[in-house]
Amino acid sequence: LLVTSFSICSELKQGSSIEWLKTANGSILGALIGKLLPHTIIFSIIGIFSQSLLYSYNHFPLHCNPLIMIFAMILFVIATQTFAVFICCLIPNLRLAVSIASLIGILSFSITGFSFPVESMYGSIGIFSYIVPLRCYFLIYVDQALNGLPLFYSRWYFIVLIAIPFVVLPLLHRLKRTLLHPVYI
Repeated sequence: LLVTSFSICSELKQGSSIEWLKTANGSILGALIGKLLPHTIIFSIIGIFSQSLLYSYNHFPLHCNPLIMIFAMILFVIATQTFAVFICCLIPNLRLAVSIASLIGILSFSITGFSFPVESMYGSIGIFSYIVPLRCYFLIYVDQALNGLPLFYSRWYFIVLIAIPFVVLPLLHRLKRTLLHPVYI
């Protein structure tokens, strides 16, 4: 969340967003893919390395095919980056976008069920657990790695992680308009 929102909004702050879009031939989607693909690869490698430490070295339970958890990690990285792009579409200010991304990043561990069950939370708080990608990854981890359930039972979590990047597509025109007319306050 932080690296993605910082890398997008820093283009606005530095006034280099017009040049960034020119290198992508005016395509906001091409510009985002070009900027975020190296981050996606690096964070996916770090995530897969972390999983190998958990499951191989520390012998955490893994009652599913390791490729399922690797696929879930890659989808989680892409969904989290897309969530950061969503934040930048709504709030194209470096200071505010990074602050909101860090707040969501910190609170997502609490509201997704890591520390307290979502079912026991107040409804107005628990509803936020369904909008952060970490909840889907956590439920995939519980269903697949810990419980070893058939993949069928985790299908909706995978579908949500796959669908999150498509949710931000209608807002990209707003980000492109902001990038073409950079005004940093």
